[in-house]
Amino acid sequence: MQITLQLRGSLTKYFEGEKTRQIEVPDGCTAEEALKAAGIDWTAVGNFGFVAVNGKRVMIYDKLKEGDELKAYPKISGG
Repeated sequence: MQITLQLRGSLTKYFEGEKTRQIEVPDGCTAEEALKAAGIDWTAVGNFGFVAVNGKRVMIYDKLKEGDELKAYPKISGG
């Protein structure tokens, strides 16, 4: 199935500065599996924050459907 993966903030470095890509993933894959299919191991990314599907924050283990838009956000810090 095909989904849209959008990286936000500092995570765009994994797409050489691009923010959005269409990627092909197995049917019923999780957000985690989709990130790995795109070459992003979220457990190794020190500044990884959270993911959202179709504008709603979800767990990394939630399953995706055809045409979903997955967004990955970095941790936000401030002071």
